[in-house]
Order: sequence, then structure tokens, then C-alpha cells
Amino acid sequence: MSTHTIEFPSGGVRLKGDLYLPDGAVGPVPGVAYGPGFGGVKEMLIPAYAKALNQAGIAVLAFDYAGFGSSEGEPRQHMDLDAQQQAYRDALEYLSAHPDIDAERLGLFGTSMSGGHALAVASTDARVRSTVVLIPFTGLDLSTQPAELVTAIEDAAGRMAAGEEPQMIPSSGKPGEIAAMNSDGAWEWTQRMTADAPTYRNEVTLASLWNLANYYPATQLQAISAPLHVVLAADDAITPVGPARKALEPVVGVEIVEFPQTHFELFDDHLQETIDLATRWFTADLLQH
Repeated sequence: MSTHTIEFPSGGVRLKGDLYLPDGAVGPVPGVAYGPGFGGVKEMLIPAYAKALNQAGIAVLAFDYAGFGSSEGEPRQHMDLDAQQQAYRDALEYLSAHPDIDAERLGLFGTSMSGGHALAVASTDARVRSTVVLIPFTGLDLSTQPAELVTAIEDAAGRMAAGEEPQMIPSSGKPGEIAAMNSDGAWEWTQRMTADAPTYRNEVTLASLWNLANYYPATQLQAISAPLHVVLAADDAITPVGPARKALEPVVGVEIVEFPQTHFELFDDHLQETIDLATRWFTADLLQH
């Protein structure tokens, strides 16, 4: 496996990425675009999957969204989810133009928030030949959230739109703490995953949560025609399995594997199994056709 630091344009800024290329490949190889989950950076979780896919002969482009990690973009730590979705499309564009990548064999990989992005792009981009998503975000039910929180994030979004300095909230916290995610072992998992991610900051703008509440990436999934493979966690409180399964119902031939864990516990107890599944799925879709 060889890793190359690259950059590509998206939304008027330069996004930074790590291109993982298989060693000893003969001719152009398949390529997979893989963006971070909620508030994450490209050094978190993604390298474990990239290594396995490289060993199978598949390239992986991991990238940071605008305003996060190594990428350009202001304000920092603000989640513009439409722009993040566009980053996936621009990552596909980069892969399509790369001389070592086969533009006819492109895939999408996403986890949690980026799983939602991958679903949305797969439903509208004909270049996609395979999609794998783990515990994907398919929408947020505001009726389950405290009214004062909804009011606060709407107010924060309005203030930021008016040019005020953005208010911030921790991305992950311990149970009972104020944070975007404070269940399912979010704090402990983040601490482990960021040991090798020096650009990670445990905060997002409060307005990001308003964007999240108004982001619906799973509205056109019936248009997905390429193979779609999904891993869910039965006890997931962050991207619950029920709404995810309902959102996926229109997809013909979708393959779903469910594990009996919570959102972050999935990667503690079943990391290797999900790596093996993703590798098998992408190999079947991109190397054996």
C-alpha cells in the first residue's frame, strides 16, 4: 500500500485527501471515495478499511470536508451537509481523472453521517458501481428532541447566517454532558480514534445541528441501481435501525447485515467483520465484473 497526499477542488476551496493505492497493481484499478463521519477527519477509522481494500487491489480516496482537518474552508468546524455531499461527487471526479484509476469501476463508502452522503450520491450519480454504508444517517426526527434544544440550534443557525461568530458544541461527550453525541460510547470511541488524527477538533458549530435536522439524504433511494450493501447496529441510538431499514425499503436488491451492538460499539466488537464484509462486497462488485 502506498499513500499519496492529494488535493482537489470543491465548492471554491481545496480539499485535502489521502489516496491509498495498491502495491504492484497492473493497469488501472477500481477506486472508492470515502469521507469521514460526523465531525471527523480522514485519519479516523478510514485507514483500517483502506488497507484491506488495497490488499484486495482497490484504491481508496479518503478526504477531509471543507472546514475540517487539513482542508481549506471557513468557518472551521461547520457542517454544510450539501457541500459535504458535493465533496463526494468531486472526489469521484478526481478518481475518474486519475491515470491509475479505472473510471468505469468506482465505488462509494460511508459511515454514519458520510453513509447518508454516500446514499444520496449513489441515487443520482451514474458513475457509481458499488456502495457500502455502515450505520448510515437517513434523517433526524426532531419530534424526539427537547423543544429547548430545537429552539437553540435554530437560533444559532439564524445568528450565524446573520454574520455573528458561530456558537460551538462538543461533537462527542460523556453520558449526561452537553454534546452532539453523548451515547453509545461516543466519548470513549472518539478518544481512541483520534490518537493518530492531529487535526481533529472535538467541536462543531451549533448551527451544524440545525443543518443536520434539515438534511434528508435518503429521499431518492429508489433510484439506486448499482449494488448497495449496508451494515446496521441493532441497538444504535444515534442512527436507529428502524428508520434506516424503512428508508432502504425502496432499494431493489439491497443487502443488509445487522449486528447486535450500538453505534460505536460496532467498531469495537465487529471491526474486523465489517472490514471483511466491505472488502468482499467491493471485490465482488468492482473486481469480478
